[in-house]
Amino acid sequence: MKDIKKALELRKNLKKKKPVFLKQDAHKKDRLKKNWRQPKGRHSKLRMKLRGHGRHPSIGYSSPTIVRGLTPAGLREIHVNTLSDLKNVKKGDGIVLGRTIGLKKKIELLKKIEEQQLTILNLRDIQRFIQEAEQKRLAKKKESVKREEEKKQAKEEAVKKAEEKKKEEEKKTEEEIKKEEEEAAKEEARKKSMQQPV
Repeated sequence: MKDIKKALELRKNLKKKKPVFLKQDAHKKDRLKKNWRQPKGRHSKLRMKLRGHGRHPSIGYSSPTIVRGLTPAGLREIHVNTLSDLKNVKKGDGIVLGRTIGLKKKIELLKKIEEQQLTILNLRDIQRFIQEAEQKRLAKKKESVKREEEKKQAKEEAVKKAEEKKKEEEKKTEEEIKKEEEEAAKEEARKKSMQQPV
C-alpha cells in the first residue's frame, strides 16, 4: 500500500513536468489538430529529434507500472452496465456507471452499490441522485397517465361529434325527402291543371 502511495505521488510529479506533445506544425497551421501524430517527413526535424523542435512521446514519460491505469485516489476503474457486472467488483475498485443505462436500471444498480458499500467514481451523492431520479420517474408516470386520459377524452369527443354528424345528416335526408315529395306533388298538381280543359 505504501509503495502504491509513493508511486502515485511520483506519477503526479512526473505528470507536472510532462510536456504537451503536438503534431508537427500544429502551432503554425489552424487546420491541423493538436493531437499527436508521428512525423513522417524525410527532412522533419521533429522526426530526427533535434533540440528545439518539440518533444517526442517515449517510454520515459510513462507512469510507474504499479499505478498505471489507476485513478488519482489509487482505484482501478471498472465499467458497470448490469447487475451481473457488479460481481467482478472488489473492495479496492472504483465503479464507473455506463452513460447508456436507463433510469430504472441505474436506480437498481445504485441501491445495490450502496448496500455493498462500494465506491462509485462518476457520481458524488448517491442518495440525492436516487431521490431526484425517483421524482423524475413519478413525474413521467403522471404525465403519461394525464396523456392517456386526454387521449380517451379526445376519442370520446370524436365519437360524440361523429354521432351528432350522423343525426344531422339523417335529419337533412328526412327534410330533403319531404321537400322532394312536396315538389313531386306540386309537379303532379301542375301537370293535372295543364291537362284539364278550360
